[in-house]
Amino acid sequence: MGRAVSLVGAVFALSCAVTVFWVIPAGAQDGGIPPGTAANGTNPVNPSDNPTIITIAAGGCTVAAGASITLQDGDGTRAIFTDGEREITIISQDGRPRIEGPQDDFIGDYAKHPGSDKSFDTDGDYSVVSSTGVTGCRGGAAPVDDQYDPGDVNDPGDTVPNTSSRTGMPATGGPPYLAFGALVFLGVALLVGRGVLRS
Repeated sequence: MGRAVSLVGAVFALSCAVTVFWVIPAGAQDGGIPPGTAANGTNPVNPSDNPTIITIAAGGCTVAAGASITLQDGDGTRAIFTDGEREITIISQDGRPRIEGPQDDFIGDYAKHPGSDKSFDTDGDYSVVSSTGVTGCRGGAAPVDDQYDPGDVNDPGDTVPNTSSRTGMPATGGPPYLAFGALVFLGVALLVGRGVLRS
């Protein structure tokens, strides 16, 4: 009897572990800035000059003090920007990470460069390599938000002209198969355990 009870306990523990490792990560996909997310460098004071601000094209982000974002330019040169170091400030503006440097200097001059190449491009066309201290991001949210000027994202009539589609969205929803599969697995484990107890 003791062996049967321990077998049922082991099966139950295994099914719980499977549920935790399969179902919970499926629901916890949002995290740091997804690698490859576009980052746009601008200079609000003098638009024709080198960038002093870099805005990341990800939405819903929360930025902690001391956050760090590594960017890459078009030829692969990397630059690490860290909040609170070298006159760099990283904030979340409307859910989008924003890297700010001194107003009158190129922001790339205030980054750390992990490689020997320190010639970070001034064209403002960058992409995210990695981030720390930034959570809750949804990559690619910015282009959708840019359709609204500056109106309500829930009002289709508030879009910029010629940026909306008249066709309906395809049905992409459905039951959460992973959670359903975990429940089926748990049910089978209980049935097997019950059969073992009877014998």
